[in-house]
Amino acid sequence: MALSRRALALLLLAATPAWASSDQERARRALREGRIRSLSEILAIVQPRLGGRVIEVELDEEDGRFVYEFKVMTPRGRVREVEVDAATGEILEIDD
Repeated sequence: MALSRRALALLLLAATPAWASSDQERARRALREGRIRSLSEILAIVQPRLGGRVIEVELDEEDGRFVYEFKVMTPRGRVREVEVDAATGEILEIDD
């Protein structure tokens, strides 16, 4: 059963530990300032190229830029990680 985007977002928020609130605030500020795109915008860009169903998403900051990290379940049941630039939607790396 595929999760809706809203359900996925709520699940991610519920699963986030309290100590991560400063990370959440930094991400919200980056979104408000236009330095990153929302998860829904990024999904619209990359979903056709992910090659499977998104089962987990994280937003990290690496080397001064934000990166969405997607865990994707392929049709054959393999899990792969896809890193996407949170500002541009460019796929940076795919780990099988």
